[in-house]
Amino acid sequence: MKGDYPRFKATYTHEELVEHFLLTPAERAVVDTCYGDVHRHGVAVLLKAVQYLGYFPEDLRQVPESVRTFMAHQLQLLWDHTADYPWHSRTHDRHLALIRSHMGWRFPASQDKAALETWLRTQGAPEAPTEEDLCDCAYARLRDLGIELPAESELRRIVRAALRSFFDDLYQRVTVQISETVRTTLEALLVVGPDETSSVFDRLKTEPSAPGV
Repeated sequence: MKGDYPRFKATYTHEELVEHFLLTPAERAVVDTCYGDVHRHGVAVLLKAVQYLGYFPEDLRQVPESVRTFMAHQLQLLWDHTADYPWHSRTHDRHLALIRSHMGWRFPASQDKAALETWLRTQGAPEAPTEEDLCDCAYARLRDLGIELPAESELRRIVRAALRSFFDDLYQRVTVQISETVRTTLEALLVVGPDETSSVFDRLKTEPSAPGV
């Protein structure tokens, strides 16, 4: 759905596997620099996963089995080697660095997040003024820059902050163009009198009563 954080689907057709997870000759050359079937398979899965999602999965087992098997068959391996991959190791760190070097991507630093928020506020929000649209805008912007997606909670925080700032800026620009007389009149609509329970503005927003006889 629109605005959803990128995730794997539960199942893929063969056509979808070919479209999203087929290794190019250049990618195969990168994979073949790794020693051993387990490492080659792990790097191949991580490489196509980050291309597909925009970020590295937290564990190879998060990648659907059909994808892992499809990757194994491309490497002429008889089975999925996920269970043997050394996830918590320097080898894994070297594999991430290898993939980032090949793709020209990098992990998002604090300045990248600040720059993204500014860009979304000034460039993205005018064309995508809802949270869902602005999330999609953020995904596309980071992919264009070769920056991996932050965690979902962090990315949504950035998007919401950018959206709030955009509307604050918009309100300020509109406010300065309103004359003092009009501004005073509008503010008076918000005042709740001593013997009243709602302002004039609140009463203007109320739904009309049902028609009677």
